Amino acid sequence: MANEILKEELLSEDQLEGVAGGTSREIQKDTDFMQAIGLLRQDETEKDDLRRAWAQGGVTIVMHGGKENANEYYRNGKQITREAALKSVMKKTGSVLNINHFI
Repeated sequence: MANEILKEELLSEDQLEGVAGGTSREIQKDTDFMQAIGLLRQDETEKDDLRRAWAQGGVTIVMHGGKENANEYYRNGKQITREAALKSVMKKTGSVLNINHFI
């Protein structure tokens, strides 16, 4: 019975992407990614700087307050996963990074 209950509560990868992590962790990883890819300088540490860097990469980010709400990422007005957002920026900039360091 307990296994059946747990089985019904398992989340898909897409659902996990939307809830895993937290904004403070995501923002730090996003900052590291944008610095590594060259869209953000080391001295640019404000959230507006990060929003601008994402925009240069063709992605809009909506940052939520608190550790429980994952950030949202949009390309062409459609919500995408954070991993898809990272890959989209790499494609647009022509850079290749190991995104596992930034997830």
